[in-house]
Amino acid sequence: MRLSKELKYNIIFGFLLILIGQTWEYSNDLIFNQGRTSWFKPGAVILFFTYNIAYFSVYLLNYLVFAPRFLKPNKIVQYLFSFVIMTLCFAIVRFFLEEILILELFNFHNYNLNRPNIVAIYLTDSALYASRPCLFSSLMFLFFRFTENKSRIHQLELQHQEAQMAMLKSQISPHFLFNTLNGFYSELYDKQPETANDILKLSKLLRYVTYDAKDNYMPLSKEISFIEDYLYFFKRRYEDEFFVDLSIEGKVSNQKVPSLMLIHFIENLCKHGIINDSKQRATIKINVSDEYLEIQTKNEVNPSENYMDKGIGSNNIKKRLKLLFDNNYILNTKHKNNTYLAYLKIPI
Repeated sequence: MRLSKELKYNIIFGFLLILIGQTWEYSNDLIFNQGRTSWFKPGAVILFFTYNIAYFSVYLLNYLVFAPRFLKPNKIVQYLFSFVIMTLCFAIVRFFLEEILILELFNFHNYNLNRPNIVAIYLTDSALYASRPCLFSSLMFLFFRFTENKSRIHQLELQHQEAQMAMLKSQISPHFLFNTLNGFYSELYDKQPETANDILKLSKLLRYVTYDAKDNYMPLSKEISFIEDYLYFFKRRYEDEFFVDLSIEGKVSNQKVPSLMLIHFIENLCKHGIINDSKQRATIKINVSDEYLEIQTKNEVNPSENYMDKGIGSNNIKKRLKLLFDNNYILNTKHKNNTYLAYLKIPI
């Protein structure tokens, strides 16, 4: 749908370029006057079409291939190199059409093929001519990405507001709750320090969900700390019968990741999986690199539970991933032989 809409506008823009820009520029070459009568020059008309075929070939090549991959702040060098490739493509298409195909069909060509510097001429001309479709297609690409990102941000803001409203409706005076927990902590700090520590962790966990994680992105270090606190309470619940292995590879610091997204996989593992059987240990693996983050979970499924694929939370995660990363993420789930596997890979 998106590409078809963009294609329609690019076609309209392309015709405008031909009618307003290039036709005006080459009008003297296309038409000659004889008395009061004007005639089209057949050779010039043919060359006009060959030029535009090369022009829009480079336009589409840049718009569909190079701009999406390299028109980014951290890939300017690659994009400049792609301009060299597009210049060569422009020269090759023009040379084939004007010096081979047209010569075969109509017995004329654009330049004198016997000139020793014919290749240099085509490359020099193409370096100038190819810059135009590259510029126009880049501007069109950036315009559509700007409008798309603006719409995505608006949807994220609406979704975030809806989530905040739902959270507030489900809470009974968060301030009262935290004040009560702090009171219990103060009373138990000297007599029962272990219980007081549990209350402190619970207060920290609730405060993170309620207040801290309001933004779409949070530091990875805080998200990991939240996951560890969440698992801590399950460990306290099951004591020596809690069998979940958490492993983290890579450097965890203040990399920005979507807030409260990783916990979705941990929560489903703990709520719907078997986590108290030493023979069927559940595993959580988080891998952090410079460019992406991976989380993979594996556990045996509790037969009495309806698992995450049918839950509302899973649908919300998919929608949020789509809004945040478009198609630049990988989300896979697999349920086979009573074993559930979940995998997510997102850019950092």
